[in-house]
Amino acid sequence: MSLRNCPDCGKEVSSLAPACPHCGRPRQKAYFPIEIAGGLGLAVICVVAFSWHSSRQDDTASAGVTPAAPPGTIVARPYRHLERSLTAFIGYNRTLHLFRVENRDAFPWADCQVSLNSHGISEGYDSGVKSIKPGLTEAALLQSTDFIDPDGGRFDPSDNSVATLDLDCETPHGRLYYAGKFGTQVP
Repeated sequence: MSLRNCPDCGKEVSSLAPACPHCGRPRQKAYFPIEIAGGLGLAVICVVAFSWHSSRQDDTASAGVTPAAPPGTIVARPYRHLERSLTAFIGYNRTLHLFRVENRDAFPWADCQVSLNSHGISEGYDSGVKSIKPGLTEAALLQSTDFIDPDGGRFDPSDNSVATLDLDCETPHGRLYYAGKFGTQVP
């Protein structure tokens, strides 16, 4: 309890007194008007609801987006449907001049012959891979300059474009093949 001076008569009044005992002036209470408190409460509720709704829309929109490959990456799509084929995902990063060959079968591939830009009778560039295990993290990475033509010349990415990549691998089911054609750029 403390004593304060009454604003009307100037005499001391207890802070617990409902009114000044000398002049009768009611004690003023510091209070927050109910209208302001209600308006602020409603504003807070609206902001929270809007934030929650916006985050739900962002989650829904991002759920349908497929992860993007690095800029400048093109993807090989099968162009020949073979009776016995490998299930592969092949990308080529034109900036790094690097092929990524992913085995999407449930079994490993062995003794793989990889041909770049081979067109029927005309020979392309060849390279070999000892084995490629199934799985995203087991993908083989091949530099484009590791491919060699029949005359011993290396593939030069500054002079040649990447068109096709063919795989011929030994599997538990015999030799299987994949023929992929590049051209689809991934954003």
